[in-house]
Amino acid sequence: MKRITLEQQAQVIDDWKRRSGITGRDYVPVNGGLRRSAAKRVLLREIARDAAARGITPVFPARF
Repeated sequence: MKRITLEQQAQVIDDWKRRSGITGRDYVPVNGGLRRSAAKRVLLREIARDAAARGITPVFPARF
């Protein structure tokens, strides 16, 4: 196991954010859902559909 300091981890995260074009502290990376179950996909579609009906965006956008 490789041990790193919190400062090194912060640098890794900053580098990733810069490469990904992400700024600020309020972000949640979208889960690609490669191993997501069919039931979970249906649930996420329903959440997105409900949010759209209410004119809002889901708190955690997802790829189905």
